[in-house]
Amino acid sequence: MSEDCLAQMAVEPPEAPNFTEERVNISFSLPSTSRSGAIVGILTTPNCPSYPPSVAIMMHGFGGHKNYCYQKLLAHKLAENRLGLYSLRFDFRGCGESAERESPNGRTLDEDFHDIKDVLRYVRDVRKLYVLALVGHSRGALAGLCYAVRFDHTIPNIINCSGRFRAEQIRDRVARQSSTWEEDKGHWADVARYMKTQRIFIPANETYSLAKPNMNDVSRLPQSTSFLTVYGLKDTHISVNDSEMYANLLGNRHTLKLIPEADHNFYARNLETGERVTYNPQVVEIIATWIAPESRRKRFLERNDCVGAVTRWKSVDGVLNCRDLGGWNTRHGRYVRAGFIFRAAQMNGVTENGKAALEDLNISKSFDLRSHHECLMNGVYEIQGLNRYHVPLGVDGYMSREEVVTNLERLSLGVEGFVIVYRKFLEVGINSYRTILEHIRDKPDEPFIIHCTAGKDRTGVICALILMIADVGPDDIAREYEMSKFGLQDEYARMLSSISELFVGKCPDFIETIMSSTFEAMHRMIDIINTEYGGAEGYLLNYLKFSEQDIVIIRNNVLVPDRHQTELRSNGFVFRDQYTPIAKAVL
Repeated sequence: MSEDCLAQMAVEPPEAPNFTEERVNISFSLPSTSRSGAIVGILTTPNCPSYPPSVAIMMHGFGGHKNYCYQKLLAHKLAENRLGLYSLRFDFRGCGESAERESPNGRTLDEDFHDIKDVLRYVRDVRKLYVLALVGHSRGALAGLCYAVRFDHTIPNIINCSGRFRAEQIRDRVARQSSTWEEDKGHWADVARYMKTQRIFIPANETYSLAKPNMNDVSRLPQSTSFLTVYGLKDTHISVNDSEMYANLLGNRHTLKLIPEADHNFYARNLETGERVTYNPQVVEIIATWIAPESRRKRFLERNDCVGAVTRWKSVDGVLNCRDLGGWNTRHGRYVRAGFIFRAAQMNGVTENGKAALEDLNISKSFDLRSHHECLMNGVYEIQGLNRYHVPLGVDGYMSREEVVTNLERLSLGVEGFVIVYRKFLEVGINSYRTILEHIRDKPDEPFIIHCTAGKDRTGVICALILMIADVGPDDIAREYEMSKFGLQDEYARMLSSISELFVGKCPDFIETIMSSTFEAMHRMIDIINTEYGGAEGYLLNYLKFSEQDIVIIRNNVLVPDRHQTELRSNGFVFRDQYTPIAKAVL
């Protein structure tokens, strides 16, 4: 979050809005069953957006619209400064203010898929937003889940409110409303159209389409996808047993929240007064808490603590922040090798037990990125069987106290300061980073460890480059970088004290920011590498002077060989299942 946003938080009165809203008309693509009009939505823009600028897409249920239940409340909550999320709540065609459907089949799931596709295209291509979450209510949840399975498994968070698991039971519900619906080729129902409730005919083909999905296919979504399910226990439309089925299917990827007195739309009736009671604010709090950065970070750490049955964190006595860089799933279905590349904080304090641990990990070489000054102040190390290569950044590897202070002051500025320092690392680290990548290219059978002082900044940039070359997604790279916060926590107080000696009189937040390793900072740096350097490949080609063939070799040496994928997965070595896409329909 920028300093302007922080200042705004300090001076802005509590009642002041944290957002602006605009009505948007989203054109629909062909083939379409609508000849005119648009998909109508409300885009909520936070005053202080998070980074990367991220949006939650909200999808209503059968007969609903963009502002019913909790949608508007949720949009405003997500825009609060602590979250800083955009949101787009929209009317499916045939609902609310959106275009009519001109099809004898009614509003089928395929029609919903077209609308979701066009909305995602709009927020991604026109608004340049990262789709953080799909939030679906009832039929909207069913459509969102099925769309993700069939067409787009890049969406990291899916929120299911009152969504049906046993889709085939929609037939039973329609039959209770109209016992002759199949003979009549449809039934009548009340839906929201143009700001009022209208009674319209629902063709039987629409019901058949809703009854068709096998929701067990949701398990095909990547292991990195997180799911939240929210149900009211007094729901008379859908059995609460469906929520249990989602929970059992998705395991530790899934969070289930139940609201005891709430119905399908999260309301209730006070038995004494007859007044309507709303639980929608409770739904909003549940979703906002679950989607908050600290919750996403916690889920990521819990899920990625191990590579197969082996912990990612390595216990090397006397060395902080030591972990395996392997195990990450690439966007092409391959995996980063485990047991080959390790990263850590400085190793001058390694004990005899720590040396034995390094030997057990088969680490034969270390790349020390510290400056000559840091080595002089903190010491070097000698470990039998491990070759230390001193590869300090810069022309001569010397960094004065003044340069150290300048870099730390820049880091204290937050995300923008980190970007300034990390961009400088790319410029002065050419020889250092090239040496490490040459080792990957030439000696793929020799495991090694990279470290600087804290193991988060200089080490973080080269590790990000390695994962980018391997085609690991930016979210995973940024979260892997963020792990350093936890890798350093045992010595955090001492390190803070050490830095404080350089900045007497500075506030604690100043020091805390210097020591941070945030998702936002690395995500911003990845964007800069992509836009200013031509991606990791462009950096290796144009700055490190590798050839295209070198890059292919480096990538293949970082990844598990294709021929070993099935064997490794069957042995439980890789901690994520490979996604096997089902046949895609044409949109």
